[in-house]
This record gives sequence, structure tokens and C-alpha cells, in this order.
Amino acid sequence: MSPFRLMNVPYDWINKQKSNQHWLRKEGEKFYFPGGGTMFPKGVSAYVDLMQNLIPEMKDGTVRTAIDTGCGVASWGGDLLDRGILTVSLAPRDNHEAQVQFALERGIPAILGIISTQRLPFPSNSFDMAHCSRCLIPWTEFGGIYLLEVHRILRPGGFWVLSGPPINYPKRWRGWNTTRDEQKSDYEKLEELLTSMCFKAYNKKDDIAVWQKSSDNNCYKQLDAPDNYPTKCDDGTEPDSAWYTPLRPCVVVPNPKTKKLSLSSIPKWPERLHEAPDRIGDVKGSSAGDFNRDDSKWKKRVKHYKTLLPVIGTDKIRNVMDMNTRYGGFAASLIDDPLWVMNVVSSYAPNTLPVVYDRGLIGTFHDWCEAFSTYPRTYDLLHVESLFTSESHRCEMKHVLLEMDRILRPLGYALIRESSYFVDAVATIAKGLRWDCHVEATEDGSERKRF
Repeated sequence: MSPFRLMNVPYDWINKQKSNQHWLRKEGEKFYFPGGGTMFPKGVSAYVDLMQNLIPEMKDGTVRTAIDTGCGVASWGGDLLDRGILTVSLAPRDNHEAQVQFALERGIPAILGIISTQRLPFPSNSFDMAHCSRCLIPWTEFGGIYLLEVHRILRPGGFWVLSGPPINYPKRWRGWNTTRDEQKSDYEKLEELLTSMCFKAYNKKDDIAVWQKSSDNNCYKQLDAPDNYPTKCDDGTEPDSAWYTPLRPCVVVPNPKTKKLSLSSIPKWPERLHEAPDRIGDVKGSSAGDFNRDDSKWKKRVKHYKTLLPVIGTDKIRNVMDMNTRYGGFAASLIDDPLWVMNVVSSYAPNTLPVVYDRGLIGTFHDWCEAFSTYPRTYDLLHVESLFTSESHRCEMKHVLLEMDRILRPLGYALIRESSYFVDAVATIAKGLRWDCHVEATEDGSERKRF
């Protein structure tokens, strides 16, 4: 996470407007990131140190995946990455301009997004932890519908961390352009909403408050009471349906049949990476044996990839995307390299993204007939396996390749593994994009598939 040149992300608004908070610092033609933030004036490391004291599970491998809503320049996610916690930093393009672009330029996992009217593109019960540091999301408004979405994507036993209004309002309210009574009312409403969704207060100190989502499904029986709000979601919408799915003002209750779903029941990191999750059984045609074979297959494949592309594993490759993953095997086989992988599962493919999260990796749903929620020139390596074979009946190949060209950094790489028919067609279009193309054999020398 070294400094980078201003010309890469030519936006100076944050530097000018928040210079006293030390989000970033401009020196000459470069941006530096001292690790400051609105709620961590002593630096992000001191802030996370305090958080770890409040949540010891952040230190022992229990917490592995996190989401940061309203991430700023993603200093929190960057600090956690150094501590072995993989964070999806989420922010819209607002008056802060290019927050997510700053994050990706720093080499931190991030995606453009906002909790608004649609569900976030993640499966239910997936993140171990969620975080908001003065992210300005009105958690208590609209019946707490945004908080219900955090509840949906957070794993049972997972933690929700809030710093900023209305936390510590007796000391902080004067700086929030509001009254003490208004902040007290917001805090009480927040506590009431969280309790109604089966969160319990876990810990609190200074400006940080932590709640934990219940692992006991008996808690949700309270939702059956007449005239209770919120109610259980029983409208037939799948809990994992998250592509153009409207937010629901109801509680998604975890499936009690899935035994190893809660944070305390899944293996700790790194053991969870190579253990078949219970939710593999929810995927049609999948099994623990299939998962283990896939895991072994990708170790062999990635070894071959590194002979074709020796820069993998060096500081030349940091931001990686697997555009059509199944169980995240490609990312798992690169886990010891200094990079991170955004695993993408097609919104039209079998839903394997919960398996990706259960093994301690991150990813998102996406339809490759559309643009991906990122800025141009933000990924160093794109990996594609059988995407054109499975999606060519819906998406034009040239449009997908143009999108790949948009998000790939200059001098970046694409590994495209397809049937011989599609490899030849891809090569023709890619040369038209002025890519330097080489067709290579697979690790087993099969003629049916090539790179």
C-alpha cells in the first residue's frame, strides 16, 4: 500500500476538505495515506488495536471476512488486511469522488456500492464482521431497513461495529450539528431495533460499540408475535437472491438445518480454507468430495499458471479477479502470494458464493452482460474459466472483452481458459484491442481446452 501518483486518481477533494483528519496527504505529484479518519484521529492502527481488545475473536482466526460500509479511502480494510482479515470496502461515488478508486489503487479490496433500494450483491450469512465508521447511513430510518440488510449478510455470531453518531453521544453530540436529546433518542431507537433483530450488545468503549448477531434461532420466535416489527421474511424471496432484488423490511432467519453456519461452529482461519463447508450441500450436484477434488485441481493448475506467467507471486500482481469462479479454488491456491482475489459468481450460475465465503474468501454476484462495479484500470490480473462457454448465448463476447479491457490496468494480464473454439475467437477480438496474445496448452496438454 505504497503512495501512488496523482495522475492515476486525479481527485483532490478529500485532501482539501479533510486535511485535518489525515485521510490522505498530497506531496508534489503523489498521494500518501497516513491512516487517519474521522473517527480515528490517532491513526487507524490504534483504532483497530482498540477494536481487537473489544473483540478478541479478531486475533485468533475466528474473524476472517469483513465488510466496511462507507469505507472512505479504505484505511480500515487496509489495516485489517495486514492482520489477516479480508475486507470488502464498499462506497458509492459521492462528493468524496473516487473513494473506491483510491482503495483499489492502494491495493485494497473494494467495490462500488451503496445500501439504498436493492440488496447488496452478497449471499446471506456470509461476512464474519460488518463495520461503519461515521458512514452516514441512517440506520434507524425507514424502519431500520438498512440494518436489516446488514443482518442478512452477517453470519450468525458475527459482529456489527459502529463508531460515530450516536455512539458516545454524551461527549460527542456538540460536534454533530444536533442536540443531545436527538442523539439520545437515536441511540435508544438503534438499541431497540438491534434487539428486535436478535442482536445483543457485546462490548463498548469510548467511540466504538459492538453488537453480535445471535447464533440461537430460538431468538427469532419473538418475531411471530402479532403486530411485531420487524417480521420474518416469508414472501418466498430466496435469502441469497441479491441481484436486482429489492430490500425487504423483514428479518432473514438463518436456516436451522445448516449446522456449521455460525461463527463459533466453522473452523478458524486458515483451517476453514480447505475444509468443505456445510453449504456445499445446498448447491445442486455438489458434494464434499467434489469440493476436495476441485481444491486439488486448482493447486495443480495454479502451479502451471506460474510457469506461464512468472509475475504471479511478485509485487507486480496485487489486485486479481476470478471472473467465473465456482468454489474459489483459484483464489485458495494463491493464498500465500502477496495479492487478493475478488471471486465473481454469475447471477445466472449455481449459487456457490456462500461456499466461497465459508472458506474465508470474498466475492460478489455479477452478470457479465453488464459493466462491473469498479473504476477503469483497477485490476492487475483477470482470470476467466469457461465464462464464454457458459454465457455466450446471453452476452456478446466482444462486449465482455471490452469490459475486461476497461477494468484491466495497462500492462495487466488476462488468463482466459476456454474451449479451443472460444480461445481462437477470443484471440481474434483481443488482437483488435491491441492485446499481446499467446495461445498456450493447459497443464494436462488437453486439446479440448487452451489458454
